[in-house]
Amino acid sequence: MTTRPASPRGEARVRDPGRIPRTVVVALIVLWAGWLVELGWLDIAGPGDFPARDTGLYLSLVLGAAALAFTKGVVARGDRATWLLLGAAMAVSAVGDVLYAAVVAGHDAEAFPSIADPWYLAYYPLATAAVVSYVRQRSRSIPRVVWVDAGTLAIAVGGLVGAVALAPLTGTLSGGRLAAVVGAAYPLGDTIVMLIALVGVVILGLRRSEALVLIAVAMVMSGVADLLYWNLLAADAYVEGTWMDSLWPLASILLATSAWLRAPVGSAAAPTSRGLLVVPAATLVAATATLTIGTVSTIPTLTIVMALAAMGGVLSRLNATVRQTLQMMDAWQDARTDDLTGLLNRRGFAVEAARVLSDESTGPHVALLHADLDGFKEVNDSLGHEAGDEVLRAVGQRLRAAIHPTDALVGRLGGDEFAVILARAGAAEASHAAFKIRFALVRPFDVEGTEVTLGISVGIALSPADGDDLSVLLRRADIAMYRAKAEGLGSAVFDPSIDMAGEDLLQRVAELRAGIAAGELTLHFQPKIALASGAVEGVEALVRWERPGGAMVLPQDLLPLAERAGLMGDLTDAVLEVAAAQAARWRAQGIDLPIAVNIPASAISDDRLPRRMSRLLAEHGLPGSALQVEITEQALLTDPDGAQEVLTALHDLGVRAAIDDYGTGYSSLVRLRELDVDEVKIDRSFVVPLLLDERSASIVRSTIDLVHALGLRAVAEGIEEARVADALTDLGCDAAQGYHWTRPLPAPELEAWFVEHRGLVDAQAGEVLAAWEGGLPVVP
Repeated sequence: MTTRPASPRGEARVRDPGRIPRTVVVALIVLWAGWLVELGWLDIAGPGDFPARDTGLYLSLVLGAAALAFTKGVVARGDRATWLLLGAAMAVSAVGDVLYAAVVAGHDAEAFPSIADPWYLAYYPLATAAVVSYVRQRSRSIPRVVWVDAGTLAIAVGGLVGAVALAPLTGTLSGGRLAAVVGAAYPLGDTIVMLIALVGVVILGLRRSEALVLIAVAMVMSGVADLLYWNLLAADAYVEGTWMDSLWPLASILLATSAWLRAPVGSAAAPTSRGLLVVPAATLVAATATLTIGTVSTIPTLTIVMALAAMGGVLSRLNATVRQTLQMMDAWQDARTDDLTGLLNRRGFAVEAARVLSDESTGPHVALLHADLDGFKEVNDSLGHEAGDEVLRAVGQRLRAAIHPTDALVGRLGGDEFAVILARAGAAEASHAAFKIRFALVRPFDVEGTEVTLGISVGIALSPADGDDLSVLLRRADIAMYRAKAEGLGSAVFDPSIDMAGEDLLQRVAELRAGIAAGELTLHFQPKIALASGAVEGVEALVRWERPGGAMVLPQDLLPLAERAGLMGDLTDAVLEVAAAQAARWRAQGIDLPIAVNIPASAISDDRLPRRMSRLLAEHGLPGSALQVEITEQALLTDPDGAQEVLTALHDLGVRAAIDDYGTGYSSLVRLRELDVDEVKIDRSFVVPLLLDERSASIVRSTIDLVHALGLRAVAEGIEEARVADALTDLGCDAAQGYHWTRPLPAPELEAWFVEHRGLVDAQAGEVLAAWEGGLPVVP
């Protein structure tokens, strides 16, 4: 195996792919020298019988040029198609020259068209394809309309050339109409290739298109030669051997030279040159000039057809531009319109609201109303998103009907949030509009045969009193809306004395809303211990909010914030979802721990809760016993009948229920007898002082006895020391929970604690069994 010797610097010699091979340089020099010889010979000797010059040298030049261009296509790497096409174009043209020299030349009256013309004419589509390939190799995403414009311009200019240079010769050629068509095809073909090359120069820029410049120059030379030839032939004055004959080989040599110019290959940026904008205008000018000439003199019918075709192309382009403009206008309108309701979307509302706020003609006062539906999430959860979309469409229709459109803008900001801008409106007008909005939603919505009733809370901010910027007004209307929702007001006007502290509240509310949607809520679990055996019989889920970049938010801060913001429903749904998913994971690991979830008063009287619970159990493959709900006495007092219906429906699903914090309200155990509950949790305020206060001990004892008398289980909260746990056991309490066993733990830590605790319980059970079997006294 041999290797190429290294260069003196120790590096392998690499051939520069952009260098022109020496043989090609020599060949090009020979061609240019041969052309100069031909030009000089023609100038000195003039016309005459010189076969070596008129046939031999001529054919040598055009065939050699074609061979060089075709060779570039064979050896090229990234631009092969261009030069193969151009070489093929030059080759078929050279075949035409051979046929012309062998068959046509030398006769007193040369036939036109002749056998050579089909070969000559085949040159143009190949050359056009070569130019297009060259441009496409160097510029990506060229719109098709660019090529159409270039072709239309070529037709228009070709027609103008025909009208100016060829019109006087119409009817002078033998061959009739066919001769006129073929004769006009030459300058038209030259014009097409030249103009497409020039368009390519505009697209690529001069530095990337030197080859196109040479191609365009070659087409000019060829076009001049063709025009002169037709004129002389028509006048029966064409004689071989004049300087004109050197223009055709000159065009061929220019093309061969362009093939070997060093030019970058690879996609450039998409064309953005404004120079392309003049192409349709130039087309229109050329076509109009042709038709104008036709009104004062006789021109070939073909040139008129070409001019009309070019003008038709421009008009078609104009029509397409108009359609595109209309489509852009429609797209712009669509971008501003909410697809679901037909109202302005957030972007469109922002644009129009900014216009109203900056318009002096609207007067000094503008009111912004921010409205949020109450209970919409339950519609989505219970009836599905398609039903929710149907409700939103109906809400949009009612809002549009309720608010007069003359001086108002109505938009949907997203989800179940809507906004209204009222020009020339103060607090009274805005409050009246809020009343009309609320009244419009009083009538229930009929969704697939189900009646859905929704409320709506409206916050109002006034400009300029509350700000003159849309974002400020939206924020302050949002604060007022949350106050209206939390206090059940229906609507509220922003009041700095009340709501200014809400600026920070609104930020935290927005973060909480986003956190719930993003899954930032986590659960910690506190075990519930069966006092008789010490075993873990379940856990209570306690929610935490892991704020990104901030401290964990505990329930005592999280729940009031959610309650004030009207997010308790969203938060409860999220907690139930996390609890169900955790219960399913534990059951898959062989851990059967029912999870108890605290349900707020607003949810326990909502008949949609059982449907949500049923869906969760089905999605996670859980029995009803896997989840438990805990409700407070206050929830029972708020809507006892609604709570009873919901608890009964949950009981039918197998979901157990417990009364939480018992003893802090005013309910009676007699009332509990009428409800489908399974446990009563005695509040820690009675349990903690159990050993210190006889009155507390009596309350706990009597409560446990009464609970058992009703067939329910008694559970104590807040156990912090073993003595209290022992006393509760003596009182017959069924279960307890508290820091005596462990603080609330995240799921992974609880799993580890559970394994350790179960081992301790099993060990104690073994000791008790051994003592009993040995006849020893059993000490718990």
